[in-house]
Amino acid sequence: MNSSNTRNRYPTVDIEQYIRQHLGSHVLYTYRNVKKYYYRLDAVQLDIEFLKICRGKDIIPSFLWFKTANNDLSSSPVYKACQLKLLNVEIDAKRKKLNELKIMYVSSLDHLRELSSADLFEHLFEIIISECSQLIHEKRRTLNKKLLSLCPVNNSTRYYNAKVVTNLSSRVLSNEELICLANGLDYSLPPKSINSMNVASNVETFFHRITDVYQHQKKFMNEHKEYEAISESDVRVLNTKELSLANDLSSLTKSFLQRANRGQIQKNKFDFDQENYRKLLQKLKEDTSIIITRPDKGRGVVLMDKHNYVNKIQSILNDSSKFSSLSEDPTLARENNLKSLLRKLHDQRQITDQFYYLARPTGSNPGRLYGLPKVHKQPVSLRPVLSSIGTFNYGLGKALTHMLSDLIDNKNMIKDSSSFVKDLHALDDPLSTFKMVSFDVVNLYTNIPVDETINIILKKLYEDRPVPPIIERNDLKALLTFATTKSHFLFDGKIYDQIDGVSMGSPLAPLLAEIFLQEFEKKNLSSFENLGILYWKRYVDDTFVLLNPKFSTDKVCAELSKLHPSVKFTSQEEDAVTHKLPFLNVLIQRQEGIGFQTRIYRKPTFTGLMTKWNSFVPKIYKYNTISVMVHRAIQICSSYKALHAEFQFIRKISKRNGYPSNFVDSIIKRQLNLKYEPSAPVPPTLSTDTVVFKIPYLGKESQVYGKLVTSAVAKQYPLKKVRIVYDVPDRIGRSFKNKDAVSDELKAGVVYEATCSQCNNSYIGQTCRHLKTRINEHLYDQKKFLPQPVKIPEKKKKKKKTSQNPIPLYTGPITRSRTGKLPSSSIILYKDDIDELLKQTTVKLKNEEPPVPKSAISKHYIKTRHMFTKDDFSILLTERYRYRLRITTTLSSQHRIVKATDSLSGSPAAFIPDGLVNCNIRGTGLIHSYTGGTGLINCQIRVIGATVIQHRTTALQNTSSCSEDRL
Repeated sequence: MNSSNTRNRYPTVDIEQYIRQHLGSHVLYTYRNVKKYYYRLDAVQLDIEFLKICRGKDIIPSFLWFKTANNDLSSSPVYKACQLKLLNVEIDAKRKKLNELKIMYVSSLDHLRELSSADLFEHLFEIIISECSQLIHEKRRTLNKKLLSLCPVNNSTRYYNAKVVTNLSSRVLSNEELICLANGLDYSLPPKSINSMNVASNVETFFHRITDVYQHQKKFMNEHKEYEAISESDVRVLNTKELSLANDLSSLTKSFLQRANRGQIQKNKFDFDQENYRKLLQKLKEDTSIIITRPDKGRGVVLMDKHNYVNKIQSILNDSSKFSSLSEDPTLARENNLKSLLRKLHDQRQITDQFYYLARPTGSNPGRLYGLPKVHKQPVSLRPVLSSIGTFNYGLGKALTHMLSDLIDNKNMIKDSSSFVKDLHALDDPLSTFKMVSFDVVNLYTNIPVDETINIILKKLYEDRPVPPIIERNDLKALLTFATTKSHFLFDGKIYDQIDGVSMGSPLAPLLAEIFLQEFEKKNLSSFENLGILYWKRYVDDTFVLLNPKFSTDKVCAELSKLHPSVKFTSQEEDAVTHKLPFLNVLIQRQEGIGFQTRIYRKPTFTGLMTKWNSFVPKIYKYNTISVMVHRAIQICSSYKALHAEFQFIRKISKRNGYPSNFVDSIIKRQLNLKYEPSAPVPPTLSTDTVVFKIPYLGKESQVYGKLVTSAVAKQYPLKKVRIVYDVPDRIGRSFKNKDAVSDELKAGVVYEATCSQCNNSYIGQTCRHLKTRINEHLYDQKKFLPQPVKIPEKKKKKKKTSQNPIPLYTGPITRSRTGKLPSSSIILYKDDIDELLKQTTVKLKNEEPPVPKSAISKHYIKTRHMFTKDDFSILLTERYRYRLRITTTLSSQHRIVKATDSLSGSPAAFIPDGLVNCNIRGTGLIHSYTGGTGLINCQIRVIGATVIQHRTTALQNTSSCSEDRL
């Protein structure tokens, strides 16, 4: 019975009188109990949430403020600790009461269901929800008022740090906008929706990496081909453990998505600012006249007028000695040239398969340039930054970095600030009599001599080593040239080429800089000693030096700059009075004849911004934020006084960002215990393989889901270690895009859909190449079957026979052959006659066959005569990684309503979450029906001994093994 008929049958007013008259007082008593327990459940849940927020924000509720005989005790740490303990006890008591109420509520609800009919029970339950919701709403408002009254000053969301936001634009920001942006670009808001397709793709990829089922599938298919067995292209072999894990992951993921879609996401319901932030960010995003970005150094937010931002970048690009403007995009040409070289080296066995597949580019795009404002300098300039991920030589740079990393000598390198301080304290006391100086290389990456550095690398590999690499010297030089000198990028819709220095953004650039500087140090070591340098340690382009005080710092800097035309130095000397020098975020104080004292140093660009306490990120991220600061203080500070001062600073800066003091103190205590109390010996463990599992962070549900998945894997694969990574999807910074957008037709790694404009049939495919290339292949294949225009040949007038150039006639004697036959009579043919005869002759080719459609687009045209155009293609989603792209393609085809589709080259899914899996038990066999939500794909899993074979039972229409890109 529907709800309208129920409302007509039963009253909505004076329902209790109706129950007493028609059902009796016993049913009325049960009805009142259900309503009472329903309200109390929600009320206690609100109380628990209120108390937890108070605890998280370091707020003490008014009922925990008690009097003492000594009024001074109310401000003592003991009093505060007592309040916190009582608060925890109150929360535990509320949780216990909540569990008791759940039992009583369920019991009363079941009893009411037994005493009433189904339609009456539904009607009574709707009335209970309606009446209690008003009471719950009123209680929520009361708790909100209490919370605001308890923290009018300490509310961290209203704290505005003026150093965080730098407004260089002509737009006047409101106070609300300033408060919103002052949270930083990494501040996260609770997501409003969940991407189920992304979750499913993550789980499928995770399952394949845990089980290696894809490799087993390839082996199974190769065996079928070897024995010429007939099998479908998506056969999947699963053993018992794999099937059990697939079922566990399927049920866990489905439950997780259902809870998320019902809105049961843990978030701070009392913080109204976050909902208002979305509206403010949307308004800022819609203002196309401004640019919102982060500063060059430190954490913060910078606003600039867009025309001013573009002009500053253009002034950098106008330097013709470093950049040149291109009229055409050279991406495809450079990608094809690099592919040809790599293919040749791979065929000649000069490079490994791993190197080849990592370096081989597919679907490349130009780099994209953007700028970061140097707000610490006046006038404000921009530091150009090149995003080179996805460029044609990015993979080559990574492959060469792995190959050449063993050329680095760690003798004069500084690994990090902790190792630097450790080495500094280990120096002999007499060295503290020498003054401290830091030298900085000017514009290191743009001034690296590329050809010289490449020759240094080749010399180390082919001359200094007894066994040179397999790859030929000239070929390696060509690869290094590809990775370092050919770099083009996009800015403001125009293509530019970098013609000087190492390619910006190349993963090979830091390695080349290190190799060059190490060679520079090796050649000039004797010169260092002659200049009075007794100690030389370098971190990238910053060098810490102990210099003989008899030598002038400026003169030494000038002499160092003369040692190589591409290397110029700047210097900073220790303070003449305090003997202090900042280096690598460490403030060093030299005590002559005693040693060196160290403490934390923060640059003037430090804004005090850190991960906000009310930012919607996992709590472990907030814990790590404080833990890293405390650990660094313990490692760097050389005295208890400096360490105490640093702890006080951490407490102060954490409080400004909303962190509870007890949370920070507990981390400080834990880190000190780890430092000064010996830890128990850890028994050796078996070697494990770590597999990363990425989960969108939706609050407590995500953390519970991650633990359950980890437990399910440990049960089946104890030697596999799962590392959970939480993806925070809704950060403020993602609202602002400062890079040039790539056009749809040049995007690569996409799942696309082609929809017929006449019958709305859809075709889903995927490609790792440019979408434009794949569309052209579809349309070119379709063109083969389009009707060709028939040309009627024009009648030509016959030419008169001429006696010019006749074929010479044989005039010798006619003799009989050995067979007794006379030779055939000779016919005089002229050249014009031969030409006319050839024109009328049609050459018939042997084995000529009609064209075969290679694309589902062509098959659709042959069947329906409906023609596709390039405007009928659209992108469903993008995926950078090839294997995830194959999985996502399969999931997309099953998730959408597809009337006809290609035979995708994606990977068959082990399970389809979010309600796309229907499990039925038939007889002794377990059958999974993967309906994809629309009944398009039906697969079965048959248990055969310990092996499970998945095969297709209802094939998709218009299958084609050549329809998609081979990955």
